[in-house]
Formats: sequence, structure tokens, C-alpha cells
Amino acid sequence: MLAQFTLKSRDAAAVSKVDTETAEETGKHTLLNAEPGKTYTVREINTDDDEMNSSLFRLGCYVGEPITLVSKKKKSCIVVIKDGRYNLDNLLSEAIII
Repeated sequence: MLAQFTLKSRDAAAVSKVDTETAEETGKHTLLNAEPGKTYTVREINTDDDEMNSSLFRLGCYVGEPITLVSKKKKSCIVVIKDGRYNLDNLLSEAIII
């Protein structure tokens, strides 16, 4: 079963700005910069939105956990977290630092 998680438009404004700098400038790589088919370790969740943090935590996505990027599309990423397969929108994908 593939679950899709997106932020509601009212919640998108509540999300603190995710680094607008490129990954090369900050040294931080997000799921949007990752290569499909590889497994990474979550190093940081970069958001101040408590609802987003709790949603990711319920999925098993927290610091130190492995996450596998299955594929990327224009507006989403498909990932495997703890044997569950999820479709994350770009806001969530950009908040996950690997």
C-alpha cells in the first residue's frame, strides 16, 4: 500500500523556510538531491512545523533511521521507511536532510 503525504495549503505557510541555499553551499543534502535506488541515513529533519515532525515520526522517519529513495518525480519522491512505501511531496522531501 502506498500512502501519500502532503501539506495542506494552510500548513505550508507555517513551515519555516527550508534552506533556500543549494546543497553544495550548505553541505546538506535533501531527498530532492538524492540518487534513486540508494539507501541513506536521516541526519536531520529541518522544519519548525510540529505537525510535519509528528507525521514523519509516525512514519518512522527520524534522525538515525535508514531511508531508501525509490524514485523521484517533479512534485514528489517515493521512499521506503521501515518496510513501508510512501509518496512524500517536495516540502516533506526537502525537509529531510540525509
